[in-house]
Amino acid sequence: MVYEVIRITCHNEAALTRLVLEGKLAGACVDELDKCWREAPPSTLLIDLTSVSFIDDRGKQLLKRMHDNGATLISSSIMSRCFIEEL
Repeated sequence: MVYEVIRITCHNEAALTRLVLEGKLAGACVDELDKCWREAPPSTLLIDLTSVSFIDDRGKQLLKRMHDNGATLISSSIMSRCFIEEL
């Protein structure tokens, strides 16, 4: 049995909300990120994908929607940077 596991850490700062993702953005984890995004305070949103090891198609669609709605995606990992550059 394969498990998708993600840790989402939310850092609320004065004018910025930073979501740090760690693990796999797949399956039910995509729904959890969507929930965190919708519950985040209205501010500039920064999503750190540096520690994400896998993103499934639903995860990519959600990240694209978040980006289209003003979120900034960052990463220092090659896999995530390639995805961000495709946006």
